[in-house]
Amino acid sequence: MIRVQQGKFDVGAEMAEICEGDFAVGGIASFVGVVRDTGSGPDGFMTLEHYPGMTERKLADIEQQARARWDLANVLIVHRYGKLAVGEQIVLVITASAHRDAH
Repeated sequence: MIRVQQGKFDVGAEMAEICEGDFAVGGIASFVGVVRDTGSGPDGFMTLEHYPGMTERKLADIEQQARARWDLANVLIVHRYGKLAVGEQIVLVITASAHRDAH
């Protein structure tokens, strides 16, 4: 599943939802990207633009590549856009699989 949004996301809620009712899942991996301070201090920010359609297609390509490489039961990619402050979450990727093998 792909979501592109301005609003914040709740990592715990997203993780619970991706595996809700799927008792075959034996491993969950996640990544959260955040806005880092590049010298502007804690009041700094970055602005991410969103090109509807193109952004979703590129993220879907990434999801397809991951599914081709690993046996994934579920995939969630959430990417934010807009003005984001230092420390705010930008991207969330969660994958779920029946097994925990990393190779």
